[in-house]
Amino acid sequence: MLSMLRDSIKGRLIVILLVSSIVPLALLGGLSYYSFHSFMENKLKSGINENLKKELTSLDNILKNLNFASQQLALDKTITSRIQEYLTTDDQIRKTDILLSVLDRMSLINYTSPFAGVIALVDEKNKRPFIQSYPIQDKIEMFDNPLLLEANGVTYFAPHPSTDKYNTDNTQVFSLVRKVNDYDTGSSFYVYTESNFNTLKRLFENVQYGEPVKHLLLSADNRIVYSEDLARFPLFDEFPAEAENVKDLRFIAESEQGWKLAVVMKGDAFQKEINAWLRKFITVGLFTLLLSLLLAYIGWRTIYRPLHVFRREIEWVGDNPSYRPQKWLRLREFDEVLGRFYAMKERVFDLLKEIERREKARSNVEVEKLKHQINPHFIHNTLNTVQVIAKMNNQSEIVKLITHFTRILHYNLGKEGTHVRVREEVDNINDYMALQSIRYSHQFEVLMDVEPSTLDVMIPRFVLQPLVENAIYHGFRNRDGTISVSIQPLPEGGITLCVSDNGEGMPEEKLHSLLEAKGPESRSVGMGIGLSFVHRLIQAYYGPSSGLRIESRLGAGTSITIVIRTGKGGEQP
Repeated sequence: MLSMLRDSIKGRLIVILLVSSIVPLALLGGLSYYSFHSFMENKLKSGINENLKKELTSLDNILKNLNFASQQLALDKTITSRIQEYLTTDDQIRKTDILLSVLDRMSLINYTSPFAGVIALVDEKNKRPFIQSYPIQDKIEMFDNPLLLEANGVTYFAPHPSTDKYNTDNTQVFSLVRKVNDYDTGSSFYVYTESNFNTLKRLFENVQYGEPVKHLLLSADNRIVYSEDLARFPLFDEFPAEAENVKDLRFIAESEQGWKLAVVMKGDAFQKEINAWLRKFITVGLFTLLLSLLLAYIGWRTIYRPLHVFRREIEWVGDNPSYRPQKWLRLREFDEVLGRFYAMKERVFDLLKEIERREKARSNVEVEKLKHQINPHFIHNTLNTVQVIAKMNNQSEIVKLITHFTRILHYNLGKEGTHVRVREEVDNINDYMALQSIRYSHQFEVLMDVEPSTLDVMIPRFVLQPLVENAIYHGFRNRDGTISVSIQPLPEGGITLCVSDNGEGMPEEKLHSLLEAKGPESRSVGMGIGLSFVHRLIQAYYGPSSGLRIESRLGAGTSITIVIRTGKGGEQP
């Protein structure tokens, strides 16, 4: 079974289609699950954080409103003086007048404040209220309530049962206490203010995003002063820095005064939605897998048969290179491949014919090359014979001429290889100049300046002679002059070979044509090697940063420099 799947196109096709279906499905499922889970969790966290900030702002507004309500009694000198008079006078009629005026003020405060509930004036000594806006308990133990904050002489308390006399269901309220002192009489009392019964119910949303949450209020020292889950978070315990249940989600917002509002939510709040999505995905995945198996079978029937026909066509072409009528499958994609195959077959046959033709042409070139190699050797041997006869007849000038010419011809045959040492190129130049001094009637001086460290450097053969030849043919025009040859090393690696003359010079447009392969000035003279050939030869071996550099001024002479870079920026041959 495994060998069939491994060794046949049918088996591999089935495996590929199954893998191409299962792997993307698994990757898509994993990515979707991660994205869905991450999206739900991030949405949950960001949403609850936003709600928490709104609840914190609302609670801060409630406390500010209660503080403002108490200020209208505690900071109003007229009201406080009347209250002090109420506490000290024995005139019942006066007490009644003061009581009615204070109650009117309390009613006005309750009417204008959206959050104020019970407002009471409490005696400092016996903790008993002596004026109140609503019927309340006979004695109020205000400071037994959970402390939320103390600031600016005001004590704020976290939610606790209201002191309302008719609070039978223990409705919880916020409250604050502000102490009022009369330094003239030495008496003092408390202004006690509660929020109304609906404040706490409307403040906290106990269900967010369809899941229950628990609210906690923390004092500045991180103590729990209000808890909607007393079993897990008892009052006055320190709120743990780390969640006891790692699945719990905790959100905390801190006020400017330092107290905090916290929300605790189960970490698997959206697990039901995730599980429901997972069941749907598995169902869709199984259906997709079955559909992939069916498509794999259909694909095999659609693809394998044309491939079999295509294989037979290839085998026929390989076994029978003769002409065969083209066969089409009537399937556009496969017919396109077959069309390209037939075109490739024709191209291969054409290339085979071209290779055969080139091989024949190469054989002819080799024969031609061999013929050209015979002629220089014949000339060389003939010159040796002439040299011997000249010596026998004491013709020293002819012997000297033949000697120089023979060495140049020997050097030109290239037995030393494509590259030679600088010293060999210099020796050839010396022979060439000696030969030219005999040939021409005018005189020219050659100054050689060769750095000894460059003598063993390898350079292409016959690159210096065309430069000297150019100076003789184009620089002097049958008049005397001086040719300077300088060979120096480059600091970054390589050498420069410079040939300069004090001849006629040349115009700018002529300089450019010297290095052009088809330029009128690039035609070879003398030994048959042009400057453009030398330039292309140097660049072919050492790269575009090397080559010929030509400078010339009319009436001052010409300087041609071969730059060969073998260090940074250059290439090795």
